[in-house]
Amino acid sequence: MKQYIIKRLQSNIKALQRLDKNGKKTGKIRYRKVLHSIPIMQYAITYKVDIANKSAHIQGLGNFKVSGSDQIPDGAEMATANLIERNDDYFLHVVAYMPKPEMVQNKKAVGIDLGIKDQVAFSNGIKVQYAIQFPERAKLLYRAFSKSAYDREKKTRSKRGLKLLKKINKEFAHANNEKKGINNKIAHCIAENYQYVAYQNDSIRSWSKFYGRRVYQTSIGEFRNALKRKVSTPLEIGRFEKTIGVCVNCGASVQLKLSEMTFACPSCGYTSDRDVGAAMVTKTKGLSLWNIGETLAEDHASTSNMMDYLKSIPHVKASIAVEARSSKQAEGVVEAQSVRAG
Repeated sequence: MKQYIIKRLQSNIKALQRLDKNGKKTGKIRYRKVLHSIPIMQYAITYKVDIANKSAHIQGLGNFKVSGSDQIPDGAEMATANLIERNDDYFLHVVAYMPKPEMVQNKKAVGIDLGIKDQVAFSNGIKVQYAIQFPERAKLLYRAFSKSAYDREKKTRSKRGLKLLKKINKEFAHANNEKKGINNKIAHCIAENYQYVAYQNDSIRSWSKFYGRRVYQTSIGEFRNALKRKVSTPLEIGRFEKTIGVCVNCGASVQLKLSEMTFACPSCGYTSDRDVGAAMVTKTKGLSLWNIGETLAEDHASTSNMMDYLKSIPHVKASIAVEARSSKQAEGVVEAQSVRAG
């Protein structure tokens, strides 16, 4: 393993040299007391993973019991790995090669609208809410950490303070892993059901200036990145395209306040949920922008299956918005109700 550490060090120095030639400030090279990552290059020689017995062997270190080995798919060809130390925990990150899966080709399309109150709204009427709250234990650890001794001259924290800092980092790492898991599961659900997925390139960073805590609790930007990786055909529209307050039926546009959650078209009388309507407009604009031909209509069975899957994800609340209808449909419902009453 020493030779691989030396090779990594050499490549890092060469990279710094290239940056220095390009006029970038690199600073002085300093010695590091601790190495948090060790590259392991050859499978079955420098390391080996026994999935059945949930163990791993690393050359020069011995055998270890591991958890999470079932994440490695059957038939995967394992290559390099990294032994990583993070907050006093050790992880073995394995690179595995698998045949590229076939992308969904079902001619179905869906539009997505991202938001703060309802994190994801779909053009099929489904709305999703999820949030991972700030860890309560981290608050208590922060209070204890603020009382730990700090040397201003040496700029060093006491041993107790460093231990508390590692515990705090563990709490945040656990919360971040939960958010990452939720985002990946929702993106996987979309990729398995739709070939075309339209979304808007919203400025998530500007949202953080006003709704920092809510954005942090969801990591909604990571969800959008997961969509780009997993979806067969992502359809991205510009961030300045107007989608909220636009009638998908006639194209009329109105200005909606943040408190107004229902859209009613003054021209044709079409009504819909604010976010679902925006998702429908996003879908229409995405399909037209990328010159996508005809797509299959949404069916109740796929929407129902999608709802069941989303509800099974921990910390996720999924619901169906009020069905969109035109003014004529609304009048028909009122007349039918009055007939039944009579």
